[in-house]
Amino acid sequence: MKILFDETYASNDGKQASRNIWYGDADIYVDGEYGKVIGLNESLMNNLCEIIKNDLSKNAAHAPTETNWYFYGSAVTQDDIGDNSRSTIMVRERSGEFISNFNISDHDFALNIDAILLFKEDFEKRLASH
Repeated sequence: MKILFDETYASNDGKQASRNIWYGDADIYVDGEYGKVIGLNESLMNNLCEIIKNDLSKNAAHAPTETNWYFYGSAVTQDDIGDNSRSTIMVRERSGEFISNFNISDHDFALNIDAILLFKEDFEKRLASH
């Protein structure tokens, strides 16, 4: 993965700051029987947790009130009506709480939603324990 942008935005009153970090070329796909699907495994989870932990430690003295990560998959897939789709894993940390969301294709939803939901639950628990 490579970092694309790392930007912090302050609220108009200066009381809040949102740090947003975009990563590209995340290797999150595997070849499935009917095309590429998100390959959620221990290695990916460890890699994402390590990146997030490292990013949080960089601004410890001037920590923003929330941090958001966007991990764009390296491959583009196509849905059944011909539109291109790029899976994205998004994470928000605020007050020590983590929320993740996955933008996925209809193909991933049909074939992989149970694995995605389990990964999401484990991922958020692991992030909270760091």
